[in-house]
Amino acid sequence: MAEKKRSMGVAVMGPMRSGTTLVADLLTVRGRSLVLSEPNLLGAWHPALSQAVHRLVTEFGIEAPPPPTEKPPARIFGYFDRAILPELQGLDFWGVKYVDLFGWRELFQRYQPRKLILCVRDLREVAVSSIELAERMKLGFPGGAHMRDEAWILTRLAHSVHELLALRKLPHFVLRYEDLVEDPKVRERLAEYVGLDELGTERLNLTIERDSRQSWESRKHGSGVTKKALGRFEREPPGPVRNLAERVWRLLGEYSVAFDYEVAEPKVRIQGHDFSAPARPGRNPVPYMKGEEWNWRGPKQLEPSFARRRARQLASMNIPQGAVVLDLSGGLSSMITELPKGGRLILADVTERTPQTKAADLLQGKLPPKGPATFVLALEILEQVENPGRFLKNLRGYGLPVLLSYHATDDTADIDRVALGWRSHLSRNQLQRGLATVGFRVTASWAFDGRQSMLKLRPVPVPARKARAETEDAA
Repeated sequence: MAEKKRSMGVAVMGPMRSGTTLVADLLTVRGRSLVLSEPNLLGAWHPALSQAVHRLVTEFGIEAPPPPTEKPPARIFGYFDRAILPELQGLDFWGVKYVDLFGWRELFQRYQPRKLILCVRDLREVAVSSIELAERMKLGFPGGAHMRDEAWILTRLAHSVHELLALRKLPHFVLRYEDLVEDPKVRERLAEYVGLDELGTERLNLTIERDSRQSWESRKHGSGVTKKALGRFEREPPGPVRNLAERVWRLLGEYSVAFDYEVAEPKVRIQGHDFSAPARPGRNPVPYMKGEEWNWRGPKQLEPSFARRRARQLASMNIPQGAVVLDLSGGLSSMITELPKGGRLILADVTERTPQTKAADLLQGKLPPKGPATFVLALEILEQVENPGRFLKNLRGYGLPVLLSYHATDDTADIDRVALGWRSHLSRNQLQRGLATVGFRVTASWAFDGRQSMLKLRPVPVPARKARAETEDAA
């Protein structure tokens, strides 16, 4: 097929949760234009993805042969170029939208866009929204054996930012999510940029998403453009997710400068980090393929999200089969895929992120009821607790075995703990004494990854006489 016949009208590119799917639907107008969401045209053949593309064009009104079930092509573009692309040539324009920005240069070589739209959003908002997306959709690593985690979100956003800054060197139209949903004139300029008299009103790309996303987005926004997703970071209470959002923002300050967002003060910006190193032409400092590995250890710098990943991996080897695990770590319920056979997870967090989440003021040491739990996890959370004594006392109140991870001050003397969002600063000795005082027997693996320790806690039985006295005092 001639190169000019493979060119496309528009490419919509941006980090996840920056409004790209909404923009793809706004630029989709029946009979005139169609923007396909995440078709992964250069990717290896994937039956489900090719069927989703076929479903989209069919619902749009284009008759195209379905994907082959026998002798499929090696890559998706083999089917797309033969069966779908010729039908798109009769439209005013067609295009694609991607949040997976890996390989965009090869994509543009094959399907050169006449227009380029860069979707952006405050990185703090992006990070909080990405957590919600991963949690609600239970996103998994390739192969499906492990659920995506906070370390993946950090890596993916950092990779996307560097690619977006490279894309910025091409002629483009910047579309800030905040402006798109608040200012009708911005939507008018968007339509003018691509040559449409008016924008689309249907959410065709959203309808082909998994129900775990489609139903939740539809309930929140309906079929229109709303402001309901604004202010996500402001509403996020202190805790693991807010800390991650602030870290992404302080780590990738060049993005905020480039797209006119609030920039962190110089004294809190993160310098000399693997993920923030200046990108060389065609070389992203954040390794995409490594980021897709569930057990990649990450940058050489201490990153709380990667420390949590390592703690989860070690914890998975120490949870008994069939345990009902109360996870006080907050953030994502990634431990679901790490539990031994027959295990069940109950996730607690500082806010009710999903209907299944148990909300509690964890950072003040207040814990939720244990319910049916038979085992407790507290990974990379004690560092963020303002009242560790209350936290440990209430932890002992469960009367259950516990796995607790912690970065003791002995092992982090060269680390700015406050910059990491940590509020408690206990030495190994202080931590051991605090646990013994509330009634735990401790077995410790100190600095198992060089910085972080894992402690197995067993409640010390309370003598019957003392237990009766405590009951009488309480009465």
